Amino acid sequence: MRTSKHIPVLEIACIIILFLGSCTKENVAPAAKSSIVNADEMVLTPVGLMEKSKVHFIGDGFQLNVANGRLQKIASASGKMIEDFGEVKYDARLNLNQPDGSRFSDDRYPAASGWIAYAYWSNPNTGNPITNFTTNWVVPSAPTSQGNQTIFLFNGMQDGTTSTSYIVQPVLQWGPSAAGGGKYWSITNWYVSSSQAFFGTLVNVSTGASLQGVMKQTAHSGNNYSYNSSFAGYSSASALQVNNVPEAFWAAETLESYGVSNTSTQYPPNVDIAMKSIQILQGTANASIKWTTAQAARNAAQKAVVVSNSSPNGEVDIYFRK
Repeated sequence: MRTSKHIPVLEIACIIILFLGSCTKENVAPAAKSSIVNADEMVLTPVGLMEKSKVHFIGDGFQLNVANGRLQKIASASGKMIEDFGEVKYDARLNLNQPDGSRFSDDRYPAASGWIAYAYWSNPNTGNPITNFTTNWVVPSAPTSQGNQTIFLFNGMQDGTTSTSYIVQPVLQWGPSAAGGGKYWSITNWYVSSSQAFFGTLVNVSTGASLQGVMKQTAHSGNNYSYNSSFAGYSSASALQVNNVPEAFWAAETLESYGVSNTSTQYPPNVDIAMKSIQILQGTANASIKWTTAQAARNAAQKAVVVSNSSPNGEVDIYFRK
């Protein structure tokens, strides 16, 4: 990857974000052009700007793993620790409930500043975690005006909505980010905490291509959960596996953008994008979902509209224009 965006995953961005086909053939997008001269320069992630030294590529054959309170890169085959990214600090409140049994967090907003329009649902059932979250959508047309804007579209899961929350997300992007990219559409998967961001291989996709963003719980032991984020039909190089993190109970369908000064021309010319065939499972049972919508600017054309709360055939339409 928090989102007046006043909440979920990264308040870092809240202070500084001013600028910024059906094809089955995959094309690896070029790495981000490094005009960056030092590790403290800011680069763009799906939760806003972050120091370059805190943003990391996780290639195929590797995973993220929390062990002894530290976030590490490990080899998938051997489990050997390859790199240590330092101590992980979670908000203890995320593992607690309020006296009435509801989650102890503010569910209204996320924590990245660029969230423009989104719908969210917080799983109220402690002890019955989300085990699968999928969404289908079609890559929209290229924006009419192609400047330096970056657009992110994704379904994502978070462990709450505080400044210390994380998000795991399969992301479609237009424009550049820390993962690379340019004036074309591309996809990869991200795990972003309040202090660091991680991404897989960026793959180019064409307008009209069908996408399915998939997040699966792959393991659960006590308060530790493991998740895999991927795009169905695309190689594991773009996927991301993260192990032994707090439960991700807050789900969202989101339009996020940076550097958009003219909403009439710098978003895709499509009126909207349908985030559909939404399915959220708790174990093998479909969840009872009630999406709530939010937008950065009241009465703006950019908004989320709930078409259906059902699972497996839910739909949230995100509008670029009226």
